[in-house]
Amino acid sequence: MKKKDYLYMLVLTIIPLFMVFIVKSQHLLFGNSIDWFNQHVTLADALRHAIRSEGTIFPTYLSNLMSGVNIYHFSYYGTLRFDVLLGALLIHVKMVNIIIFYQVFLMILTLITCYLFLRNHLKNRYLCFLMSLFTLLSALFFQFHKQIMFVNYMPFLFLMLRSIDRYFISQNITSIVIWGSCIVLHSYFYCVGCFIVCFIYFMLHCYRYKNYKKHFLHLIAAYLLIVLLTAIYTIPTLFVIAGGNKSVNATNYLSLLIPTFSLKGLLYNNYGCGLTYMFWVLIVFGLFKEKTRTLSIILMISMLCPIVSLIMNGFLYARSKILIVFLPLVILQAGLVLENNHFKINKYMLFLFVFPLFFIQRSELVFLDLIISLIILYFSKTNKKRCFIYLLVPLFVVYYNNPTTSFLPNKQYKKYANQEVETLIQRNFINTLVNMNEIHQNMNQTYQNQVTRLSGYTSTNHHLYNSFLFDTLKIPISLNNRVGQIDQNNLFYLKILSVDSIISKKKIDGYQEIDAIKDLKLYQSQDIMPIAYATNKLYSQNQFHQLQYPYTLDILYKNAIVKNGNSTDQSQFIKEDMGLKSSYQIQQKKNKKITLTLQRKTKNQIIVIEGDIKNYKPHQSVSITINGIKNKLSRSNSPYYNQHTHFTYLLSGENIKTLSISLSKGHYDLKNIKTYSLNKEVIENRNKEVDSLNIQKGKDVLKGSINVKNDGYFITRIPYDRGYTIYIDGKVVKSEIVNEAFLGCPINQGKHKIQIKFTPTGYRLGFILSYFGFMVIFINYIIERRRKNEG
Repeated sequence: MKKKDYLYMLVLTIIPLFMVFIVKSQHLLFGNSIDWFNQHVTLADALRHAIRSEGTIFPTYLSNLMSGVNIYHFSYYGTLRFDVLLGALLIHVKMVNIIIFYQVFLMILTLITCYLFLRNHLKNRYLCFLMSLFTLLSALFFQFHKQIMFVNYMPFLFLMLRSIDRYFISQNITSIVIWGSCIVLHSYFYCVGCFIVCFIYFMLHCYRYKNYKKHFLHLIAAYLLIVLLTAIYTIPTLFVIAGGNKSVNATNYLSLLIPTFSLKGLLYNNYGCGLTYMFWVLIVFGLFKEKTRTLSIILMISMLCPIVSLIMNGFLYARSKILIVFLPLVILQAGLVLENNHFKINKYMLFLFVFPLFFIQRSELVFLDLIISLIILYFSKTNKKRCFIYLLVPLFVVYYNNPTTSFLPNKQYKKYANQEVETLIQRNFINTLVNMNEIHQNMNQTYQNQVTRLSGYTSTNHHLYNSFLFDTLKIPISLNNRVGQIDQNNLFYLKILSVDSIISKKKIDGYQEIDAIKDLKLYQSQDIMPIAYATNKLYSQNQFHQLQYPYTLDILYKNAIVKNGNSTDQSQFIKEDMGLKSSYQIQQKKNKKITLTLQRKTKNQIIVIEGDIKNYKPHQSVSITINGIKNKLSRSNSPYYNQHTHFTYLLSGENIKTLSISLSKGHYDLKNIKTYSLNKEVIENRNKEVDSLNIQKGKDVLKGSINVKNDGYFITRIPYDRGYTIYIDGKVVKSEIVNEAFLGCPINQGKHKIQIKFTPTGYRLGFILSYFGFMVIFINYIIERRRKNEG
């Protein structure tokens, strides 16, 4: 390395810092206004506090989200990312500051590692510098402040590719294993795509050697060591994935075999490589030179064939966002072609240049980009530095794709973080909190793990808990997917799941105001079910499944649902004609608000309204809001289609006479409308009929003593998982699924001490394999060092 290399790397450090400074100067955070705060910032904060509370960098349990859950449900976000570990170390530094610092650091590291990687292949330093700038001006800049797990592995991918270059000189695999493991820890979902890219790159190297089988076996050994080293992270995660489900749009596999020339995975789109048309032109040029032909063919197949995206997405969907892992190979290919090509155009090239224009949106602008690319490439024959002029095109694309609205304003962040909420929590005793303020942004917020939340958002959700919320309680789905479990003002949701505190700007039925700051009020109630209790009122599971909603609600609240129950309780819900029609036909071009007056015959305080949705424009979503409760059917082509065609509304209050209804635009029918009512007194004081667990604080999931009056069942509100172990008086008892989704077991009359521990399925195996992998890689490193010294 020479002084010029260090100068280029210094500039590559300054430029992204300058871009971030421009963002900050406009009173914006280097974070997105949609998913960045409610997923990445809040989850990272919860994860670092879990590390502190368990006293290990390999925490297993997150007690403060989704009523207590296996922490590997959140592996998608990188539970062992370095910024999370740094946050656990610097516990008093705000996680938002740590994340911004770390993402900017990774962005700079990506550019420097890109430059060093290209230096192995390109003679011209300025060309390495130019290609590194193109890397910055790709989709990376957007994703580093949006969905960070889409790109936070990128510097380690460049380092892994660089280690492959070094392997063919030294035959050492240790660095491949280390950087590959870093990729896994940062983004397990993208690691498979990264390893496919590295495999392709490795095999391109192998073509130069006759004895390529030996090298192939070395790569397999490196991959196996990565699997071993990260087993404590990946194996429990795989068990979580295998035991869960995810609602995604149906895939037409036959259509994925047909090439698509929209090039979304390569050009302009933030959910792909996000490059400009010159890169397609350079890939095409590379196709007609023997030295670069193979890589061009691979890249063209990857970008044109949707089946590649499906495979790299684990057969979940065929979204092109996964193709961003090809960015290093695209950048490398562009650099090689620029350095070695004289850009003579033939008719086949011209066809490939022009044909995608018929499939790309805003084809007139793209055509202009093509013309500019060809002109600059023509004049760069004698001086490659003229290509720097083309930087204006990707700079414009980055400016267009990253408007100020894509960044989170400081004022908006303060609104989401809401210091008033934290103050209310700190000066009051709160066990389980529902926060009705900014519900979409706070669903993963645990406020330094001071409270337990029922809400939570993760792609690998707990399927039993998810099904309980949306299929048993039938709480409204107001998002495009079924994985976002946001807080609800639903009386059965609150009481069954032991919510003692609610923060809201509006009055909460059944709860009393005890504190307030400005317009935020804290409501609390003692008339809720305990977190854990014993009861002998047992309702048969089979009998419960024969009941229809909403008759299930009060039965569930007044009984424990177990396999062998004998309760003969009858639901007290009454089907009532409140003056609503059985169906409504909606056809409107704008959103509309109406008010309906109910014709009620009784004074029951809980009302349930339900109906089916028939959407005649399936590519357009439908939402109906009644008295602030929103139900939504997402568009059928949504990536996470929620399939929510049965809308339910549970209203409670002093005397409900009118319905304030908001109807979204569209053409749809609301059919089979039914209304029910229930006297609120039916579900009052249920908590006094059970034997509560006296909870003791500790590192166990749950610990305490209980005095059971009659033989029955021990019931918790902890979602059931195979990793739980229940001890009664020091003896292990067999756990069961009770109340459709939760952890419980039989219990006898008398005084008992109860202890519940949790070990994720696959955790012990993962720990052993990771320990073994660490020993193997350490020994391998010693052998490699000795071999180097002897050589």
